[in-house]
Amino acid sequence: MKFTSLVLALSGLVAAQQWPAEYSNPLLAKVLLCSRTDGFRHDSIPTAVQQLIKWGPYFNISFDATEDQDKFTVENLAQYDALMFVHTSGDIFDTTGQAAFVDYIAKGGNFAAVHAAATTYMLKPWAPWTDTLGATFLNHPRRQTATFVKQMTGHPATNPAPDRWTFDEEVYSFTSDPRKLGAKLLWSVDPTSYKENSDVEAQGTPHPISWYQDYAAGASPKSGGPGPGIAGRSFYSSLGHNNSTWMDATFMQHILGGLTWTFGSNTTRVAAGLYNGVDPTVHTGASSTETKPWSPVLGSDQVAPAPPADAVRPTSTASSYQPDETGGTSSSTSTSGAVGLSSSAWAVGLVAMGAIFGTAF
Repeated sequence: MKFTSLVLALSGLVAAQQWPAEYSNPLLAKVLLCSRTDGFRHDSIPTAVQQLIKWGPYFNISFDATEDQDKFTVENLAQYDALMFVHTSGDIFDTTGQAAFVDYIAKGGNFAAVHAAATTYMLKPWAPWTDTLGATFLNHPRRQTATFVKQMTGHPATNPAPDRWTFDEEVYSFTSDPRKLGAKLLWSVDPTSYKENSDVEAQGTPHPISWYQDYAAGASPKSGGPGPGIAGRSFYSSLGHNNSTWMDATFMQHILGGLTWTFGSNTTRVAAGLYNGVDPTVHTGASSTETKPWSPVLGSDQVAPAPPADAVRPTSTASSYQPDETGGTSSSTSTSGAVGLSSSAWAVGLVAMGAIFGTAF
């Protein structure tokens, strides 16, 4: 009887700590998170890595963080659903790593990159990297408040944010237009919203800030991977310079939304699953609201772990959250909330066990 009561009590405890339904995906993606630098190094790298690892369970992602070139081999990369590069710079691969990267993308591996990753192979251009990411960094004005403009609706990398998203950030310009490689724009920047706008003609109009490629342009597809012999997906965001940006809930949903979108490539083990729903819609005018359903993709046999106690759960509930003094302000209505495993729920569980076994806690 006591055992049955304990099971029931623990079942109630687990139920009390389930994630919100919209973030419940039983599939766990494995992502290799690389922050290796061979040049300028952002001081927000530790914050970025920490936040991604904390948020990962809420998006059913397991990150392996590394700055080790030796992790980039054909054999090791084969286990990952995506490679993610945060603030990488310079020449980050050795010869073995370059070959493994090309092989991975060509066999359907997915790619995501953030901010300074666009400076990787900037001085020694390497087409497989540049084309997979979509463009190379050119310059940026001083850090300041700017307004970023949503160019696509219905996409996980744009859903959490307002149509005009204003906060303190570096505004990157690029040496070329990613759309010439087939990229589709997620975010642009309003050129009137910030000073020292360099207005680079080569990058196209509107000024690209974040984009994706359905098939990464950096490698010729080849068979031998888990997918049907097509290149994997690519996502890039130039945002993320500040430590405070990485502490903003809307930004984290933007980045992880873009990453989870790559899992829908049908070329790796895991399914997109999270957003249940619709292909993104490109803005072609004020009345463009059409969406169309898309099919589920391949699944994984792995199970997501419980979220860490100090993680911040994505939420659409308004709060009083404000970025810290280095991060400016945001017009976003999606803000962070305190999260983790409920201390009150644990207390209920402990009290229940104490009652069952006659033990005081």
